[in-house]
Amino acid sequence: MTMSFFLKLNIVSLLYGWIFFICMTLQLNYYRLLRLTGWTADNLDLFLLIVQLVGLSVATIFIYKLTVTWLGHRRWIYATMILWLPYTVIFTMVFTYLFPISDRGDMPVPVQGLILLVMLWGYPLYIAIISLAART
Repeated sequence: MTMSFFLKLNIVSLLYGWIFFICMTLQLNYYRLLRLTGWTADNLDLFLLIVQLVGLSVATIFIYKLTVTWLGHRRWIYATMILWLPYTVIFTMVFTYLFPISDRGDMPVPVQGLILLVMLWGYPLYIAIISLAART
């Protein structure tokens, strides 16, 4: 594995981590967004749904094309299924350091943890599907 391929692999993994981080942050900061925007819950729900669906579809197309052109048909492409997680953790740590929750009303509800666990288990499957499609 060459150094340029290793760098490209990590950039693609960083983008996977960034996509997951954005999706997770929008969900966990629901009450903060509700308070800061002043919108009704229905308007914010619709806005977040549109942002996440459009963002996920655009990101999927972009990541697929980037994976095909940069990583090609190598087996190392599947390493992105693991390498996205450290980048997500780093993004989360930086975000929580820069924007701590100062209002107790902004805390996410406990069921959000279960939703996040399902997302954590399903996201490597999403990456595997993109990697498998890019490798063929």
